[in-house]
Amino acid sequence: MMTKRISTILLAALLLTACGSSGKPQSFIDQPGPLQSEYIELADELLQSSEDVNGVPLVQRNFIEGCMSAGLSEDGDIIALANSCGCSYKELVKFVREVTISDLEAFKAFEAFDNKLKEDDGFANLDSRVKDIFTSCQS
Repeated sequence: MMTKRISTILLAALLLTACGSSGKPQSFIDQPGPLQSEYIELADELLQSSEDVNGVPLVQRNFIEGCMSAGLSEDGDIIALANSCGCSYKELVKFVREVTISDLEAFKAFEAFDNKLKEDDGFANLDSRVKDIFTSCQS
C-alpha cells in the first residue's frame, strides 16, 4: 500500500511538472501538433477519445510525455500506464473546468496545480480531489 502511494505521488509530481517542458501554452487548445511518434500505437489509451493524433494540444502532449516517461519501467504494463496517463489528463482538465467559470480560469487552475507540485511536499498540499483523480486513474 505504501509503495502504491509513493508511486502515485511521484507520478502526479512528474505529470504536472512536465506540462511546461516544450513552450508556454496559454490554453488547453494551444499549439496543436502530432502525438509523439513513440506513442502513436497507444493513442486510443492516451487520448481517451477519438481525437486526431495530429492535432493534440501542446499542454496535453507535454502531460503525456511526462507521464509516460515517469511511469515506464522494464516490467510495467505500458497499456495500463497509457490508460492511467490519458485518464489523469482528461479527469484533471474536467475537474478544473467544473470548478472555474471559464476555460481561461480552468487553465490557470491547471497551471496552479503544476506550480504547487514544484514546491517541497507539493503533492501533500494538493486539493484532495486532485489527489483522488491521480489515484483513481491508476486503478
